[in-house]
Amino acid sequence: MNVYLLMGTHLPELGTCLDALARQCPPGAPVQWHIPDGISWQSTGPEGTEVNFYSADEVQWVFNPDEEASIFILLDPRVPQIPQLETIAGDLQKCLIEPLKVITCVDCEAAETSVHLRAWLEANVYYSDIVLLGNRSKASKSFVRDFQKTYEKNCYPCLFLFLKGKGIPSQPLEILTPDTRRLSQLFDLKENGGEEIPGLIIEASCDLDMEEPERDPYRAPDEEAGRTKAPVPDINEFIVQLPGQ
Repeated sequence: MNVYLLMGTHLPELGTCLDALARQCPPGAPVQWHIPDGISWQSTGPEGTEVNFYSADEVQWVFNPDEEASIFILLDPRVPQIPQLETIAGDLQKCLIEPLKVITCVDCEAAETSVHLRAWLEANVYYSDIVLLGNRSKASKSFVRDFQKTYEKNCYPCLFLFLKGKGIPSQPLEILTPDTRRLSQLFDLKENGGEEIPGLIIEASCDLDMEEPERDPYRAPDEEAGRTKAPVPDINEFIVQLPGQ
């Protein structure tokens, strides 16, 4: 089973992106979308796509790791992302599954004008393997370039790709291919007394000591440094709704 998590605020682009990714999945294998309840979702995806709706406050994820299916979960942008990620991580752990990719979609036009949205995106990128730069037509080229370079300078191993047109990913197969690149260890499966399962490789341009225990800035306070959890702003005002909402 291949599980993909998507986060973002530009719902029309996310819909187009999901549709494009579903069309690249193995022929004949089941494809499921899990969409937040209350969103006026219009796309049904390619023929055979199963569209499900869930409540972020009530959902319990149960999946069969032996099932040959591609599962796409769109996190609800209207409520905090980190608790949703923690819930999904806990439920996937019970099923002995890691997400194949965690994906953040960036509304570049809105992010250029809002420090609050950039802070929200920064939290998402910490957990992401892929960052998709979208809605760039009215964003300055310098912002798009600097946005990416900031993460590269800070040794984030995630891969930056583009969304073209209305939200078509420039390299869909790169997104669907197994390649763990996220900085966070939230989704890492544990066994043998808590040791990580071997074979997970994170590439980065900087020297990172992967033996060090993770200090997740968004999930637990850094007691040694006397810091509390990093704040994640509310970004409801930046959600781009689907037509009809």
